[in-house]
Amino acid sequence: MKHSTNLWENLAGPPVRRSSAIRPDSRDRREHSGFIKLRLGHSEGRTYLIPDVLIGVGGLRFFLPSFFSPPIIAFNVEDGKHIADFSLDVGSPRAVDTARLLVKVRSEDRVLSYEDGAQLYRCSFDGPRRLAGLASGLCHPMPSGDFSLRVYHHTTRANAAKIVKSRELWSSPWNLAGTRKLANVAYGYFTSLSKIKNEGDLQLIAMASNEIIKFQTTSNKLKEDVLSLKVYRGDTLDRTFAMGFDVPCEVIAPVHLYFHPSVNTNSAYYEVVGSEIVRVGVNPSAKLHISGSEISTAKADLKRFDYVVLGNAGTLDGLAAQYNEEETKQVTHLEKLDITTDLFQFWWKNQNTDQVTDRVFEARELSPP
Repeated sequence: MKHSTNLWENLAGPPVRRSSAIRPDSRDRREHSGFIKLRLGHSEGRTYLIPDVLIGVGGLRFFLPSFFSPPIIAFNVEDGKHIADFSLDVGSPRAVDTARLLVKVRSEDRVLSYEDGAQLYRCSFDGPRRLAGLASGLCHPMPSGDFSLRVYHHTTRANAAKIVKSRELWSSPWNLAGTRKLANVAYGYFTSLSKIKNEGDLQLIAMASNEIIKFQTTSNKLKEDVLSLKVYRGDTLDRTFAMGFDVPCEVIAPVHLYFHPSVNTNSAYYEVVGSEIVRVGVNPSAKLHISGSEISTAKADLKRFDYVVLGNAGTLDGLAAQYNEEETKQVTHLEKLDITTDLFQFWWKNQNTDQVTDRVFEARELSPP
């Protein structure tokens, strides 16, 4: 997206994060190799790939996407082999301008199939020569072939001492906005931010000192509409101590999404909601276990859903649905792939079929106010 005043003159205010334009002839780009965790999602009228996390820089850095494009898939480029191309926009925590990576995934490069239906692939991607400064944080490979991400839980020094002593991290029943309690799931909350410094940091993790975060629509209106969303009343004084933990990709919950419709000459794209927030879903009241810096949870305690909320960013309701987590009409259904079927095979076998109508799933439930 170009950053011209004319292009953005209809905005209600400056964007918190924006995508940088690609310069294909730039000499400061090269091809990299890495790994990417993907999900196959279905919503009304479309199927697409949802990137959870990209691993790069020799398996030592992870990148949480802010924006991504629909994929272009070439089937049977060789006998039984397929290729998917799509773009990711990534940036370090607090980055306003992101960088675009052009990712290529081949069907024969699947590494892992996770129990919740996600799959890990080797990939290649075109991007800036220097990637480390764009990363969300550090990571390391695990013996299982998975990767563990270094993320942070923010609290007070006194509470941190209790967590270390108990070797347990209590899950939270609060929804993403922190305004309602969930009845059938709780979350361990982490963030890629190593410090909570100011009001801007609070808003990146869905908190605000005045309880309000503002969002604006994506449309061709003369002036975009503004949503004032009520969130948890947070304070930097309550989050003065950062506890660093290593969380396996396998247990990280899928993210909610925005769909930004095509406007004028700008193509449609997807946005990750709260890209600095990392959650682990467990059964209500279940605890996360701490061993050194590693986070784990009993397999029976994990709570997973077969959908994420997909809000249309052209409407005020679509902007609010993900944070409230009570909207079940605007959803993307997550295909539960297993070791016998990769996402390419499923797509090829089920091309041009309805994957949404009559699909039954368990929704997140909110406790009474």
